[in-house]
Amino acid sequence: MMNTYQLYLLLLLVVMLVATTAMTMKQMNEIRRLQELRKRPRVVTVEECDGKTTTRDYREGDYVGLVSGQCPGGGPKRVIGIYAIKEEKKGGRSPI
Repeated sequence: MMNTYQLYLLLLLVVMLVATTAMTMKQMNEIRRLQELRKRPRVVTVEECDGKTTTRDYREGDYVGLVSGQCPGGGPKRVIGIYAIKEEKKGGRSPI
């Protein structure tokens, strides 16, 4: 027969086990989400301004032909392309 002390210890052990399991599952979901984000390609917007091209990160609402601002020379800054770039892993192990 269990005394009160042993019952409390067992209850504490069960609570700690449940809490540890919940935290581990939450961490696994976060890692899985981050891995999915890494798989997505980087999207860049190419703009032309006074005959020069520049790139920047894509912003919601960008489309080819959009006048996205004014150039220092007074002409329009226009979006001329939107591209997805698959970034290569830097460092890490070789595939051999």
